[in-house]
Amino acid sequence: MRSRITTANALNDPLPETIAAERLRQHLEDVARERDNAYRALQEREAELARIQRIGKVGGLEVDFREGFKNRRSPEYLLLHGLPAEAADESHEEWVNRIHPDDRDAAVKHFLDTLAGTSEDYTAEYRIIRPSDRATRWIRVVAKFERDRDGRAIRLVGAHIDVTAQALARETLRESEERFRLIADSAPVPIWVTKLDRTRSFANQAYVDFVGLPYDQAIAFDWRKVLHPDDLPHVLQQSVQGETSLKPFVLEARYKDSSGEWRWLRSESQPRWDPTGKHIGFIGVAHDITAAKRAEIELRQLNETLEERIAERTAELESNEARLRAILETSNQYQGLVNLKGELLYANNTVLDGIKARSADVIGKPLWETPWFTGTHGMSAIVREAFDTVLKGEAVRLEMRLRLPIGERDFEFGMRPVLDRHGNITGAVPEAVDITERRRGEEALRQSQKMEAIGQLTGGVAHDFNNLLTIIRSATDFLRRRELPEERRRRYVDAISDTVERASKLTAQLLAFARRQPLKPQIFNVGSQVEGVAQLVRPLVGGRIEIVVEVHDADCFTVADIAQFETVLINLAINARDAMDGEGRLTIAVRKVLGIPQLRAQSARGGDYVAISVADTGSGIAPENIEAIFEPFFTTKEVGKGTGLGLSQAFGFAKQSEGDIAVASTHGKGTTFTIYLPQAQSPATDKEAAALTNETAATGRGYRVLVVEDDDEVGRFSTELLEDLGYVVRRAANANAALAILGENEFAVDLVFSDVIMPGMNGVELAGMIRERYPGLPVVLTSGYSNVLAENAHRGFELIRKPYSVESLSRILRKAISEKLSVTR
Repeated sequence: MRSRITTANALNDPLPETIAAERLRQHLEDVARERDNAYRALQEREAELARIQRIGKVGGLEVDFREGFKNRRSPEYLLLHGLPAEAADESHEEWVNRIHPDDRDAAVKHFLDTLAGTSEDYTAEYRIIRPSDRATRWIRVVAKFERDRDGRAIRLVGAHIDVTAQALARETLRESEERFRLIADSAPVPIWVTKLDRTRSFANQAYVDFVGLPYDQAIAFDWRKVLHPDDLPHVLQQSVQGETSLKPFVLEARYKDSSGEWRWLRSESQPRWDPTGKHIGFIGVAHDITAAKRAEIELRQLNETLEERIAERTAELESNEARLRAILETSNQYQGLVNLKGELLYANNTVLDGIKARSADVIGKPLWETPWFTGTHGMSAIVREAFDTVLKGEAVRLEMRLRLPIGERDFEFGMRPVLDRHGNITGAVPEAVDITERRRGEEALRQSQKMEAIGQLTGGVAHDFNNLLTIIRSATDFLRRRELPEERRRRYVDAISDTVERASKLTAQLLAFARRQPLKPQIFNVGSQVEGVAQLVRPLVGGRIEIVVEVHDADCFTVADIAQFETVLINLAINARDAMDGEGRLTIAVRKVLGIPQLRAQSARGGDYVAISVADTGSGIAPENIEAIFEPFFTTKEVGKGTGLGLSQAFGFAKQSEGDIAVASTHGKGTTFTIYLPQAQSPATDKEAAALTNETAATGRGYRVLVVEDDDEVGRFSTELLEDLGYVVRRAANANAALAILGENEFAVDLVFSDVIMPGMNGVELAGMIRERYPGLPVVLTSGYSNVLAENAHRGFELIRKPYSVESLSRILRKAISEKLSVTR
């Protein structure tokens, strides 16, 4: 029993160790509770800080430099930069790439320079492009470098602040100030801004010009130095009173300008206030009222004679108006006046006579709706466009041909703006000069020059043809001899054939000079053709001239007459040889180009072209001769060594082939001619390209040919020739007879072979009608010269040029019939 009591007493009376343990437990609970409370408070502060950072658009960052660039970004930083959560440890390069391209180099250089320096402070401002929305934002960086004892950076801690709104506000303020300066400087009157101490913080250009000093000196200039002595006392008194009142005030006084002349100025000053309503100074503007003051003085002086002077002035104005009207009414120029709407306000008699109208018939109408322009298709739109250009302050000049009641006339038309004394456009003056007679005179002169050229050409052509005919005549005389050996007979036949070919080339050269040469356009590889011509001209230019061929693009194709193309290159090569005096370097280059540059007052043309340049190292062309080298018969060679037709022929060939030719020369160093020809698509295969220029000859095989030829001898010869080739031939003397035969039975003919030049309907017109009435019936045309043919060279008809060989005729006819058969199948 005693022992139980003892135990109970022990429980009720704890030992010191128990008490200490209990106290320790309670203390630990208190510590834990305080720690939890502190942690929750810390979390709340951190959340509040993060919220403040988001509201303030501030993001924290840390960069560890001990092992390269180790970045750690806060969530607010990521939000600010538009980055996902996983970008918290982004690389240095990712930060660099996010910087705006215009700021990147400067921002990275500034960062690296600060990093390599000794400063602990790092501030920067640049733009970034946020990856999340591609928005451009302005960032301000405020950070501190932690450096070791050696000054080496080991850590950067700082914040990024989005200052886009402030940056935009700065830019807006800058633009506003710039606009204010531009507006102020464009004002014709002095404008200034003063501070409370009466010093000027700004003055416009008119202000600076008035005092005649540099800007820095002008804004510090003391106006009292140029104020008229008689006006100084009252101006100073009124100025002090006005400034004290803090209300707008006006001053009038005389001031001496930079030229030393006294000018009356009326200055108006307005008080300036800052956003809080505090007075910060004045803004002033001054108007030159010298003229008004002088007028006021003169008005007082001349008050008694006012009516007399008004009458004198009115008479003077009426006299001036009468003189001006007399000048306009008697002028041979077409002159008028329109307002800003384009409505006609005045037209002189020359204008009205041109359309046989009265002034009341056209006054008030838009210029482009008057009979001067409505009778010519599309001209109203052109004049309207010209008027719109004039309203922009530009003068317009152009040539036009108008259909008027007095007939069709050529004009040099111009229109220019009418300005008031302030330079504002108040209307326009349309003017025109009738150049019809001048154009006719120029055309007559050109025709006269051509006739003179033809007269000069006649003797040379006759001489050349007599030489050729001598060969033909002699060869035919020998061929009549029965005892002539076969070898010599064949040689004479070849001589006749070669002579005919030479005669054909001579006529082709003459027709190219006349710009009427009927070309045989074919697709060919320019580079291959140039290389072939280079081999041909090597013996012509001599062994002391190096020939270099540069084909920059192997697949340069064009559509042109191959023979003419070769002739042009040969002529240019021979000219180069003569210019180099038989020794030098001749370079022929081929390349593709985009467009033709401006040549001989012609505007540049766009498109795909092939440029063939022929360059020499010769004596070059004198500058005074450059403009004339393409004219017929122009030559700088000695008499008997040049006809002056080579470059003219080249010019004609380039123009007919829808291209052009350019020349560049340095006197004493060499010349380069460049021929531009339109590019063509390359044929599908080399065999197809070859087929375009070299079809094999074939016999007629009984195909039926309708020959249309008005010349009996030529028609009879053509008929016999075709019959010998195996064709069944029927002849018609003209186009109408041919159409009558086809009208009877269109299936009785497999092909029509027609001359171009015939009385009545020509061959091209006949071919067009056959194509329209009898689709699929092939037509082959032949001619040695034809204006009609030259202008219609690409209409799709086969062409064989006179004189032609039997092989050429057979090949062309067979090709046309084969194409018909392939379509039929």
